[in-house]
Amino acid sequence: MNAYDIYKYIEFIIFSLYLIFIFLLIQILFLWKDIDRRKLQIKDFINDSFFKKNFIYIFLFGLFFLVHEFFEGINLPNSMVFFEFLEMLALINLVLFARDWYAVLKTCAHKKSLPQELTNITKQ
Repeated sequence: MNAYDIYKYIEFIIFSLYLIFIFLLIQILFLWKDIDRRKLQIKDFINDSFFKKNFIYIFLFGLFFLVHEFFEGINLPNSMVFFEFLEMLALINLVLFARDWYAVLKTCAHKKSLPQELTNITKQ
């Protein structure tokens, strides 16, 4: 397996991560519509471990992104795989950040009940 093959696989993973990130952002948008912001208390869904994890995700995203851009500007020979790997690591942290926010907001959203027609399938 040569460097070009690895580069293609990493590019596929990066594209998949972008799609997952977009999906999570859309899901967060839909959840945000179901949350009553007047009754929402920050202490209800955010704790220290949540903040620490999110800080680490954003810090690592920024670090990997900056290192990627710095080394890409230097133009090192045969380093394309290294650059793409750093970009992939940055996106992984961004997806993990969005996933944590989705999980937290999901607990705060009001559960919508199913319509009566769907719940009474057995009764005819």
